[in-house]
Amino acid sequence: MEQDAPKGSKSKSPGVTRTPAERPLPNFFYRLTPRLQRCYLRSDSIDRFEFAMKPAVRERAAELVRMLEAGNLRTTERGANELADELCRLAGIAPVPVVVRGVRPHNARGELHGLFRVDPPRTIVLWMRTAQRHDVVKPRTFLRTLLHELCHYFDYAVLGLEDSFHTMGFFKRESFLVRAIAPPSTRGK
Repeated sequence: MEQDAPKGSKSKSPGVTRTPAERPLPNFFYRLTPRLQRCYLRSDSIDRFEFAMKPAVRERAAELVRMLEAGNLRTTERGANELADELCRLAGIAPVPVVVRGVRPHNARGELHGLFRVDPPRTIVLWMRTAQRHDVVKPRTFLRTLLHELCHYFDYAVLGLEDSFHTMGFFKRESFLVRAIAPPSTRGK
């Protein structure tokens, strides 16, 4: 079990920072079981994944962007799977299938961009068209959604977490992947 580093210090493990004591935890945290509270805090303490990005990953991301912009569902799905497979290979884990669908589902709360199915077989589902106008989504949005859902998978398969919470650490890991992978042409879009 990891020991907490003294307040204000960083852990000796690369990629691990401690949750600042002054940052309040969300209300639902206190309703979690002690085991899931530990899982939440561990997730919050990890800010990146420890694998080196290869040029092939960035090339796959750029290719995926080109496929998405062409608006073809099948080629976009193939490109998303190739990128996900390459990232899983780098992480040393089994690949997770990616399914790309057409128009995003929506309700009063908004549009669904992506989904990670935890139950076997684990699967990532993405949508490539907006709900209202049926436009192809922006490349950065699509790529970030794919990486967000991959982060959920990595939480289980790479980090060995019991659950994948949306902690500050989770969003830092997602941003780490986006910065490492996103082609320059999609930055700021």
